[in-house]
Amino acid sequence: MSEPKEYPPPGHLLRRLAISVVPDDADRQVLYSSIPLVPELFVDGRFRLSVIATMVDMAAGTMSVGITQPDWTATFDMATHRVGEAEPGAMADGVTRLVRSGKNIIVSETTVTAGGHPIAYAETTFSRLPHRDGTPAAVAVDTPKHYGRGEVPLPVPLAEVIGFRRQGPGVVELDLQPMIRNSTGSIQGGVSAMAMEEAALHLAGPGSTLDFLHVYYLSADRTGPYHATATGLRAIPTGTTGRVELRGAERTVAQGTFITGR
Repeated sequence: MSEPKEYPPPGHLLRRLAISVVPDDADRQVLYSSIPLVPELFVDGRFRLSVIATMVDMAAGTMSVGITQPDWTATFDMATHRVGEAEPGAMADGVTRLVRSGKNIIVSETTVTAGGHPIAYAETTFSRLPHRDGTPAAVAVDTPKHYGRGEVPLPVPLAEVIGFRRQGPGVVELDLQPMIRNSTGSIQGGVSAMAMEEAALHLAGPGSTLDFLHVYYLSADRTGPYHATATGLRAIPTGTTGRVELRGAERTVAQGTFITGR
């Protein structure tokens, strides 16, 4: 039986974001996480909500595997709300707690603070993928993981690192590259959220910020390029409500709704 490869590998975006996940010493239903909110993760003076979603996805996924091992898990959906602000250079700290562990799903919630003040809240659902004989088994993370150690910090804004290309109104294109792949070779879930956020901000216009994003993860597409397309459902002077989807070369990878503000 082959052993699972290290994920994320050195140089991966998840490592370059310097995310840390720390299991609770006594309670496997609690996990702590953090990410430094460096200036490259801000747009118009406000942090990217999708970056928080990426940290939450890693934390909730790590906790889920600890509960379901040897079974694997995959993100089914995630809703992330902005509830406060943070200054560039602040550390965002998350606390993920189990809500429900069922036969087929794992539900968790995460509160995120910066300097002791709430900045985000998220709810995440993971699907349980039963372990099959002859395949690698999932292994829980029992010790702290500080993924940023030895990694090169982001030299330019996140959108440039990923290589977003804005097309028509609300449409963003990106290529699949090693630093944004998930463990199966498709686009990583947090990066999917980043692309969907970029499309929503492009549609809403300059000075907008993403205040809410709910994503359903539908399928994998290992080809690319990917296109995130945001469509408005309601627009008022203070923001836009809309739907957004991410498509690969062959199928829709993710779909959801968003709310922007100003």
